[in-house]
Amino acid sequence: MMQTIGHVPPTRLLGRYSYPTSHRVIEFSAVIAFIGFGGVFAVGLASSFIGSFDGATVAVTMVAVLVAALAADFASGLVHAVCDNLGSVHTPVVGQKFIRSFREHHSDPLDMTRGDFIRVNADNFLICLPILIPVTLWLDVDGHPFLATFLVAMMGFVVVTNQIHKWAHTAEVPGPVRWLQAHRLVLSPEHHRVHHTPPYDSHYCITSGLTNPFLTRIGFWPALMRLCHRVGRIGHHEAAAAGTSSGR
Repeated sequence: MMQTIGHVPPTRLLGRYSYPTSHRVIEFSAVIAFIGFGGVFAVGLASSFIGSFDGATVAVTMVAVLVAALAADFASGLVHAVCDNLGSVHTPVVGQKFIRSFREHHSDPLDMTRGDFIRVNADNFLICLPILIPVTLWLDVDGHPFLATFLVAMMGFVVVTNQIHKWAHTAEVPGPVRWLQAHRLVLSPEHHRVHHTPPYDSHYCITSGLTNPFLTRIGFWPALMRLCHRVGRIGHHEAAAAGTSSGR
């Protein structure tokens, strides 16, 4: 297993980080907002569950959580593959914020192990807020128990994905995490190592990795990579044509 080596970010006002403080403030704000809205949503869901507790409710909850776990794993792979193969660090809006971290991860896989909880996980809290806030304010939990359970479980899995990914690259992890990895309930180092092995065209899912075998078997990742490269070439040609036209 790889060891955590390299530069450790300096200690600053809001912890250890090497990027602008304004970005750190956004990260803290996202985590706090998620905890606030997520807490309200979870309490409402728990109250609904207790108020209508029966065998059907238990069955709906179990199925919703299972579907959410698979959906979160697939979503982690989809985002990972797209950020690895489409656009660049110069792509507007998402280039510096999302694509850069994925690209740099391949050149220095252990960099994320040197980051603290906020640096590693805050972006996932942030991307959940556009869904979490509206459903907390307007979703009728009693009327849509499956959807509510699915959403709270899905967002729960999403916000721990980067931490799980970090553990897959960390030499020493807590005993419970090691147990979860050994039982394939979260991403294991052995499973994830395939993604960092040439030709680097599979095992993109990084929550549990449960969907990787199926997606690999049907050739999903090579097909998606070809699509990304085709879209990238089209975008490059259009940008070049626009540059030529503007220079006339």
